[in-house]
Amino acid sequence: TYQDAEQNCFTATPCPNGVGCPAGESCYGIAIPKCVSASPTAAPTDSGPQPTDSPTLSSKPTSAPVIKTAEPSKAPTPNTLFCGVTYQDAEQNCFTATPCPNGSGCPAGEACFGISIPKCVSAAPTV
Repeated sequence: TYQDAEQNCFTATPCPNGVGCPAGESCYGIAIPKCVSASPTAAPTDSGPQPTDSPTLSSKPTSAPVIKTAEPSKAPTPNTLFCGVTYQDAEQNCFTATPCPNGSGCPAGEACFGISIPKCVSAAPTV
């Protein structure tokens, strides 16, 4: 019966598609909260925080608000894409060539090249 299925929803044979019940039983849609939650256990499954004998403070109160600053960001990724008429042109002139970090934006007649030699990914030389 429906009442039997409702009272025994944790131990009854599930039939989510409406089939699969043992002989002599029928499938019922039971939607009361106890039947759609996790099955009960004999003992608690999560001990949770335990009370202490006296109150504790995680930190002492301050007279002024404490402002936490964000962690510093990572160093920027150096650009390795430069414009040039040829690869050699972009490599030889990487400090003065137009950077193209998105792979586009080069002047007419030039293309974007990936240059990863150390001189092109370090700081520009100074005079």
